[in-house]
Amino acid sequence: MKVDKTTKNAVNYDWLNSFKELKMYSQNKFYKIAGSLVFGIELINLPRTNEYRPYLVLYPLWKENIKECLKIPVVLQQFYNSRNFQFDIPYTNHTFLFEEAVEIIKKECPFLLDDNILVEDMISLIDNYSQSKRFSISPNSYFQAEFLQIKMEITLHYNTSKAQEILSIIKKKDWDKEHFQACGVELTQWITDLENEIDNRDLFLKQIELNKQDKKLLKIKISKLICD
Repeated sequence: MKVDKTTKNAVNYDWLNSFKELKMYSQNKFYKIAGSLVFGIELINLPRTNEYRPYLVLYPLWKENIKECLKIPVVLQQFYNSRNFQFDIPYTNHTFLFEEAVEIIKKECPFLLDDNILVEDMISLIDNYSQSKRFSISPNSYFQAEFLQIKMEITLHYNTSKAQEILSIIKKKDWDKEHFQACGVELTQWITDLENEIDNRDLFLKQIELNKQDKKLLKIKISKLICD
């Protein structure tokens, strides 16, 4: 049986009421903006059921348009209950599991509740996600290279020299060229593109500000991304 709109709206209200720093971007998507990032919670419907699962998501704001920015999350992190099971929360009777999920998310992701967000917290989030089982088995893969690129781009928003430091690490890595090619990426050109991004930081910053002017993002709360 399909879940009606009234029930979904009630579930959305409960999540927004528990995470007041987040605002609704669209149905089941609750975001905030900090620096060059959009992040928050998404409730993803489970197939062939009337249940959903909460995920922490993080998106960049520096891509060529907002559609590309929000196409694929940089981080899509699920949560586990006290018995180490994923949360499969029924829409029609979600209160008990919802409350446990909120408690765990607040504990694991306190930055969702903060007005000022530490850059270090975002970097740690990406580091931890990159070391999850799905990605850590291939340390020289393009996937790991992408995580370093994202860290470089986050830091480029506020500090060019820090971004240069990460670029230096990227250049020294013995990357798996075959995996790059399998992903449709040429390693040398990829590094050149990163160098150009740093050299043209003004254009990088301009694109972020342009994407922030998206009509649906204008209603999202903006927090500061600060250094410790």
